[in-house]
Amino acid sequence: MDTPRKLIIGYDLCEDVTQISCYSYKKQEPITIGQTEEDYSPIPTVLCIKQETKQWLFGEEAKACAAAGEGSRIDSLLDKIITGEEVTIFNQKFNGILLLEKFLRKTLMLVKNYFPTEPITKLVVTVRDTQPVLVEGIYQALSMLGIDKDRAVVMGHAGAYLYYVLSQERSLWLNDVGLFDFSTQGLSYYQISFNRRTKPIVASLSRKDLTEQLSYDMLDSKEIDIEYVFKTLADTLLFKQIISTLYFTGKGFEGGWAEEVIKSLCTGRRAFLGQNLYMKGACYAAKELSGDRMLENYILLNDEMITSSIWIRLYADAKMTEVPLTEAAIPWYEVNKSIEVIAEDEAEIALIIKNIMTREILCEKLVPSHLPERPKRMTRLEINLTCTSSSKAKLTVTDRGFGAFYPETGRVWEFLLEI
Repeated sequence: MDTPRKLIIGYDLCEDVTQISCYSYKKQEPITIGQTEEDYSPIPTVLCIKQETKQWLFGEEAKACAAAGEGSRIDSLLDKIITGEEVTIFNQKFNGILLLEKFLRKTLMLVKNYFPTEPITKLVVTVRDTQPVLVEGIYQALSMLGIDKDRAVVMGHAGAYLYYVLSQERSLWLNDVGLFDFSTQGLSYYQISFNRRTKPIVASLSRKDLTEQLSYDMLDSKEIDIEYVFKTLADTLLFKQIISTLYFTGKGFEGGWAEEVIKSLCTGRRAFLGQNLYMKGACYAAKELSGDRMLENYILLNDEMITSSIWIRLYADAKMTEVPLTEAAIPWYEVNKSIEVIAEDEAEIALIIKNIMTREILCEKLVPSHLPERPKRMTRLEINLTCTSSSKAKLTVTDRGFGAFYPETGRVWEFLLEI
């Protein structure tokens, strides 16, 4: 493997297996990192502590150790972060974040085998479930390894898919691009559409959950014609759609049962079937976010991202100015901005909401009621913006008083906004 100008890493971190890649500047594409130089298959997301030596093992070694009865198998690492479950090993408790830190440390050593002296420039972890508690838990585990948010990004599979597609040759995405993802959780369809009338061009992603019509459990049913069900669903979704390329990924497509259906769907289209799309997408995202910009003329939007930027109007430096609280095209769970202001008499908060899809600009005026009575410009307010979903924002205003002269009351006002 070549020595890169930067060490760019992509992780597809799933509950059952993990895939890792590094970007090769020589080959101009992500290269898979395996658990051994001969084995590039996905790494089981499993840990085990060997009883005899108390050594931490991971992946296939961990599975083998546990199967031989020589250690305690630990899996479901991501679920443990979400639920807060702890495990006790040799009288010591480990929560999901500590366990994930162990797993990440072990797997990152595989990268160091190839690049022993290179510091990590950018690392992107993509996961199926982007619950805020899981995303923050992954960030905490990475921080314990010395990889903070300036070098790490956590995104959903939808985001990795966007980066993957837009990193391919242009002929593959002249029109819309579709993806069928058939995992153990069920079948989903993602479609990327382009609005080329805007500058920058907006690449937006929509998702349809088809699990009720075709679930993973149905593969074992002899009473259901899986090929017919899948072809009917796909034909309905793709009817009159102008699509350049279709991708198929997920454990549900293993076994070859869908080959004929895929061939029938690809008349006039390109088609690709594989299990490393999200891993490579994460790696392409890490490269782009490291500063190697190839997509500066595009805004990438998926269903986790907000479509509006939000600004606040303030009086500063003897003039009115607009200060950004958040930009558009950011995952809603990443929005968290705080500023402090000195209130005038009415403490009116003027927000400007700019939607990048509709180009609509809205002005919202919010007034915290019953502020403590103090002289003019003697009330300091902390304003915090977060989001509760991709379409809803929450503005929290907290009275911080004015130093020793006017102690803070701790009063809090909350405003919910449609964005």
